[in-house]
Amino acid sequence: MAVTSKGVMGALVGMEIIFFGVMPLMLLTGIKKDTNLNEAEAALVYFVFQSMGSMFLFLSLVLLMFHSFQSLLIWLMFVLGMTMKLGLFPFHTWVVTVTGMSSWLGVLFVLVMMKLAPYWMLSGIGLPTAVASLFILLSCVTTMLGSIGACNQATLRGVLGYSSLSQSGFMMSLSLVNVYYYLWYFSVYSAVMSMLLVSCWRKDSSFLVMVSLASLSGVPPLMGMYMKFGGLYCLSGTSVALCVFLVVWSLFGFFYYFNALVEMFYLKPNAVNKHWGFILVNSVMGPVMVMGLMPLM
Repeated sequence: MAVTSKGVMGALVGMEIIFFGVMPLMLLTGIKKDTNLNEAEAALVYFVFQSMGSMFLFLSLVLLMFHSFQSLLIWLMFVLGMTMKLGLFPFHTWVVTVTGMSSWLGVLFVLVMMKLAPYWMLSGIGLPTAVASLFILLSCVTTMLGSIGACNQATLRGVLGYSSLSQSGFMMSLSLVNVYYYLWYFSVYSAVMSMLLVSCWRKDSSFLVMVSLASLSGVPPLMGMYMKFGGLYCLSGTSVALCVFLVVWSLFGFFYYFNALVEMFYLKPNAVNKHWGFILVNSVMGPVMVMGLMPLM
């Protein structure tokens, strides 16, 4: 409903339906374990920030429907609500808190599924230039803070939370510049993250986790390299400085991904189950997806 709606209110209603559908699933593990209520606490934090973001978004959209109320204060309220829902600076800390205490299913919902509708709504709402520039600036600051914060993380959930923040610069910029490139970027990101989180949930292939982390960091010839190449190709026609900024912090991300690789594979190797099928898909699907993107280039 959020993706197919023709109006912003329909997209907002779709986002709320997704939100209220995800909350019970995030609470299931916390309810089953009486001695470990981390999942319930993570769901509570997620509920608070998402509810506050929805409140600001709904109020700002209602006021924007009346042309006489289209002022800077209303647009700032809209930016405030969207940054809360997406976890952008200065409300980026809740992402790491929620992912650090959630189950792997909750991490999948927060880092993958809940990102599609807000960015899709931003791509079609027709933002003023100043507001769009503010969103890109906040997402770039979030990318920088995510790359720096991930270096101090000792858990894989924390690394993935900050990694999601470091992807915000690409996703926000692409959604505002070219929605087709954003959908392509998000599709690759979702596929890699899903393989990574499913492997972590099953705990049967640290090698697949290593390959997925390397793909997210952009190591060739994995899918993540083509994902970032397509994003940079799109953004190069808009701002070279933005591309340089994103490239620098993407290279900085190799450090914390490498720490996670050492923790997951070299310290606890598992050479029996490697899931070569998924690894092969991660290696060969990149060129295929680039050929599908060529008509848009």
